[in-house]
Amino acid sequence: MKTKVLFLLFLVVFGFLAYSKYIQHERTVREKVELNNTLNLVQTELEKFKLSYDSTHWAYLNQKVDDEDVERAIERVLELREMLLKLNASDDEIKDINVCLNETYSYQHRGQFYAALTEGRSCAILAADYLGSTLVLSNRTEFLEYIRGQFQSVEALQNKTAEKWKQTLGRGINFTDYLITGFVVEDNLIKAEIFLNQSRDFLKKLAEIPNPTAPQEFENMSILGSWVVAYLEFARSFLTDSEALMNHLTPGTYSPTGLRDNVHTLVGNLSRVDVPCEFEETMLKVACDWKDYHKKRGLLGVEKGYYSAAIYHLLYAIAIDEHLDEFEALNSTFATLKTPAEKVRMVLRLRHEALESINACHRDPLTSLYIRDAVGWYFKHGDAVLESMIKLRTEDPTLQPIYNYEMAKIIAKTMCPYVSGCY
Repeated sequence: MKTKVLFLLFLVVFGFLAYSKYIQHERTVREKVELNNTLNLVQTELEKFKLSYDSTHWAYLNQKVDDEDVERAIERVLELREMLLKLNASDDEIKDINVCLNETYSYQHRGQFYAALTEGRSCAILAADYLGSTLVLSNRTEFLEYIRGQFQSVEALQNKTAEKWKQTLGRGINFTDYLITGFVVEDNLIKAEIFLNQSRDFLKKLAEIPNPTAPQEFENMSILGSWVVAYLEFARSFLTDSEALMNHLTPGTYSPTGLRDNVHTLVGNLSRVDVPCEFEETMLKVACDWKDYHKKRGLLGVEKGYYSAAIYHLLYAIAIDEHLDEFEALNSTFATLKTPAEKVRMVLRLRHEALESINACHRDPLTSLYIRDAVGWYFKHGDAVLESMIKLRTEDPTLQPIYNYEMAKIIAKTMCPYVSGCY
């Protein structure tokens, strides 16, 4: 009897374990099928619906730079690299600069001079970052002497470039060229001022640090030294790029003062929808921070009379501000979805909306310039997340592609109609 009971108990336990294993197997099979179906859906979407927007502003700006402009940018990189070699910089640092220079030369040899100019700027900033870190640790006194001279040089260049731009506008300029090339010039002037001020702030913090003795103190001083010199090089590079572009502007009879009313209307529109960035949700917080980023630059453009740059940045800030409630709704909806498949379908729906918004835009250089972030950054990075899902065989997307596609959509829906009304 006892043996029979034990045997029955064994059968029950074995049956339960077998059933559990069967259920687990079925769940695994079902999840694998769902994964394949979801990834096939993503793959089909990416293959069937591709972004084919032609960013024509690159070709337009390429006409505004020549080989000599690129050579001057390269000379600055070589100058900084030579200083690093004298300070016995690491082989890895020199290698990084050389790799960047090779990319610059590649653009130059292909005749893509504007891309070469901006790549050369990146190389100079990289070299400056290494230089600041190395010099501040090797000789703090020499570092301070060097940086004082650099500040004087960049401040003089800033005044010279701003005055040259003022005179250029006073003589008259082609309307389209002002909105495209003029935007880059003015945007660079604004960024140069911001980076110059940030470099000054880092220098003040560096001055407050006593001579280091502990490893962490050395590291802190190294970081601040790199930031001081790199941000100053940012400013210098933006100013020299502006100078290069000014030399290739198309003259005309247009005066930017004609945009004053438009700009102040945008300022008023922004003030009506502007909200403080006090969000806790990551997607909302990031979007609102970018709104403040463009608001700051837009208002600085208004203050300086840089109306082409002001319009772009104010429109950008308004686009985000007017759609913060959409970000909030997307965040809430995404949080309620139970399965990865539901989340993927939501992502693909937003991708379609972004694609339709971009494809509805004209292909002229000004429109292309205004939606460059929508095309070259946000939509591209949204697709990168989906491509990564396929490559890694995962199906649970995060909020990242939601944010990217929504940003691409709202930029296109705000910028494109405004630009169409400019002509």
